[in-house]
Amino acid sequence: MFEIGSTLREARVRRKLTLRQVEEDTKIRIKYLQAMENEDFDEMPGEAYVKGFLRTYAQYLGLEPEIILDEYRSRYASPEEYEPFGGASIIGRPRSHRRRNTLAFVAVACLLVLAVIYVLGLNSPGTPGEADSGAGPGMLPTSPSSSPSPSPSPSVSPTVVATDVVRVSASRGDCWLEVRRGGPDGVVVYSETLQRGITKVFRGDDLYMRVGAPTAISIRAGSKVLPRLEGAGPLDVRIVDGKLVQGSDGGV
Repeated sequence: MFEIGSTLREARVRRKLTLRQVEEDTKIRIKYLQAMENEDFDEMPGEAYVKGFLRTYAQYLGLEPEIILDEYRSRYASPEEYEPFGGASIIGRPRSHRRRNTLAFVAVACLLVLAVIYVLGLNSPGTPGEADSGAGPGMLPTSPSSSPSPSPSPSVSPTVVATDVVRVSASRGDCWLEVRRGGPDGVVVYSETLQRGITKVFRGDDLYMRVGAPTAISIRAGSKVLPRLEGAGPLDVRIVDGKLVQGSDGGV
């Protein structure tokens, strides 16, 4: 058994890093960095944040995050907590499951695009069924029965992206992120560090997010880019029906 705090502190000292420099790079407040190095986890906002911060800090120091997290779980985590809140949670599924879910989502999106193209093709000019009726210019086609009234063509709506599809991109740096579906007390669907250049897609009419580095990310709801987040993290924001309707500083 090793000490989590001393391991983190020794790794930081070996790299000649100050707490202030670590705070600037990871966006984790100094008081939380000190709490991890002192193993004073009661000073932190909650068990989910402890795990997220431990993972980010370990990765930053070049340590193996799972070794640190396994030691924390064996000594400090609540027995009823699932991973990160329990094995049955969405974010506790293996990466292979999440990869399969992503592939399934892409397949469904491709089918929707093909369906739209098919509908557009049916309503384009020159489709079969508009053959020459034999009538000359200015003449109505003859028919044994009365000419039926032309039926209106079905209208085709322009292809749009649903507002319940929310994309979060770490376009300006790494950012620790927690996403809940259904508000602050909803089900956690994501809780880890979003690496720079990576985009995550979430679905839901009501998404609650805690953002570690607000200025590092950009958010798009459907086809609309939401206002850029400002200020130091962590920051709480809420997206309802594709609109940023709530945001407050999540600091404690």
